[in-house]
Amino acid sequence: MTAKTDEAGRKKKMKEFFDMLMLPFALAFVKSVFLKMAVAAFTGAASGKTFSFSFSLNLDFLLMLVLIHFWAKPAYKYVKNPDDKLKVAVRLRIGNVYRDAFLMLIIVQAVSMGISYALSGLASGAKLAAAGVAFLAQASLAVVYIDSILSKQKNLMEALYSPDELSLLRPGFSIPVYIKVSSMVFGFALIPFLLIYTAFLNRVPWDVFSGELVMMMFLSGVVLIKGLSSIYNGMQVPLDGLIIKMKRVAGGEFVKTRIYFSDEVAHLKAGFNEMVDGLKERKELQDTFGKYLSIEIARELIKNKKVNLGGEAMEAAVMFCDIRNFTPLSEKMSASDLIDFLNSYFHYITPPIALHNGVINKFMGDAVMAIYTPLLGSEDYAADAVRAAVAMRKALAEFNASGKAPSRVDFGIGVHAGRLVAGNIGTSARLEYTFIGDTVNIASRLESKTKDLNTDIIVSGIALEMARGSLGGSVAFESLGKVALKGKAETMELYKVV
Repeated sequence: MTAKTDEAGRKKKMKEFFDMLMLPFALAFVKSVFLKMAVAAFTGAASGKTFSFSFSLNLDFLLMLVLIHFWAKPAYKYVKNPDDKLKVAVRLRIGNVYRDAFLMLIIVQAVSMGISYALSGLASGAKLAAAGVAFLAQASLAVVYIDSILSKQKNLMEALYSPDELSLLRPGFSIPVYIKVSSMVFGFALIPFLLIYTAFLNRVPWDVFSGELVMMMFLSGVVLIKGLSSIYNGMQVPLDGLIIKMKRVAGGEFVKTRIYFSDEVAHLKAGFNEMVDGLKERKELQDTFGKYLSIEIARELIKNKKVNLGGEAMEAAVMFCDIRNFTPLSEKMSASDLIDFLNSYFHYITPPIALHNGVINKFMGDAVMAIYTPLLGSEDYAADAVRAAVAMRKALAEFNASGKAPSRVDFGIGVHAGRLVAGNIGTSARLEYTFIGDTVNIASRLESKTKDLNTDIIVSGIALEMARGSLGGSVAFESLGKVALKGKAETMELYKVV
């Protein structure tokens, strides 16, 4: 690819920038039309063919051309040599285009009036008013003209910014939307109406301003239509695109929108992109850390909409499950093999917990603690805990048959039901939602007793009494008698699942 081809490609991408350089021609045309109409309306005389009038128009035009040339110089250089410093300069030009356009207009007006005063002396009040009207029309046109170009700026901005940069809000001078609309209406609806009214009020003959009137009305109509098109392309189209992207985000697709300037739409887009970044980060956190927490517990915390360090009492069944003789088993494996073994083991034995409306509160090495409570979806919590224990026994048999363990694995399960306390323990900066109380302690003691009593599943008499009606004859139990538990003065009736 030749250098000329590269240059032509860059010039094509910069077309929207160079289209703005036609602004002097548009401003000169507007000043000519509005100044003629204003002079006729205020003085009752046509002045379009006088030397001073033509001189003023030509001087304004030439001054604006010179200013525009120097303003656009970095863009011309960038087309020939795509230097990063030149790119930054072009970005600054676009970001402050409204400000720069108004400054150039003011400079041109000041120089033009200064030269006219030096050559002709102080103008009459009517002519000064006419010049002021023409200046206001030019200022209104500058807003509409720039908007009409920049409302279709996709290629230009993609040439100057990377996709990541286009997702960020950039600094720059912007005009509020209500001022843009107001200036368009003021310059090309209200001013024409006032000039026409003034002409009729001053009884200016029709033949004096008929030609100027027709041209002014035609020009105003064109500008208003162009302005409405700019509002549609600069606001309606981006907002429609934003609505579509919102629907995609709601469907789980984290898409961003591109930001071209620093107006209200740009701020709205920037807020949308920040929201998408936040949602994406939260999703990644959920995907990463949600594996370690119960989703049901998380939902309950979200539903409560507050962090309560005081906790709450509830009825629940608690299950503890622990691998038998885990220490000698783990000593035979490397660290990585041990982790793989535990992950595979839990992959088999934990699904029945959720299947029977339980939630995993925590993993403790080779042990797991599960809770069954109406608060988290288990209405028949004691029966659900027993059913889950029986299903876990079957899952363990499948795990042993899979050959994924170095030797046969046995576990012990203890199930107890009663009242406990649930809450967030820690500080407001770092919390763990957990369950504490005598019911939890007894369930843990029952799991420890499975080894002493040579069985794998022990259910307290209290839990069995609560579950018997729902279980019917689907699960068989055998009494272990009254057994003393560590830390308990009274013995407890225990049953094993046969």
